[in-house]
Amino acid sequence: MNTLLLITNEEAAKTLTLIAFLVLFFIVLNLGIFIYTIIRNKVAASKSKAIDLNKNTEPATEEKTAKTAAKPAAKPFSVFKKSEKKEGFELVLTDIAHPERAFYAEGKTEYLAGRRPQMDLCIPDDGYVSGTHCKFEFEEGVLFVTDLESSNGTKVNGTKITEKTKLSDNDIVRIGKVEYRVNY
Repeated sequence: MNTLLLITNEEAAKTLTLIAFLVLFFIVLNLGIFIYTIIRNKVAASKSKAIDLNKNTEPATEEKTAKTAAKPAAKPFSVFKKSEKKEGFELVLTDIAHPERAFYAEGKTEYLAGRRPQMDLCIPDDGYVSGTHCKFEFEEGVLFVTDLESSNGTKVNGTKITEKTKLSDNDIVRIGKVEYRVNY
């Protein structure tokens, strides 16, 4: 006994519509992933270009070497926002693992560090940094750091801090996954 399976035109239309919808969904999904990947790579490339501004990628010549030697040393690259105020103190944080990555700020007595773009020290590429992570502040010429209830805490010379902590020149502050040498 043979069974004959009959599909009506209405059922066929519903099935084809569902298949077409699924195919279209996967095409749009893959296109979205493709565009996201391109944008993410361009952002990463622009960040690495910004960090590598002090590197000389051209071959050195005697003339260029002589000109470079005559120039005064440049201040470290900074993603700190420049302040309009001229009074205040200078702060330099140098990434210990990547010394070419340093953050420089001047003109204020207080600097906020975190992942948010409006921070004085914006660290967007470390998922362990809170939106508003910690605060550096100068009081009578002495530098202090305070953890602002960040998810992963702030460490000074390997010790997690829970209150305002005095910093000395060359102390190590860990923000997120990165350790920075502090100079002021």
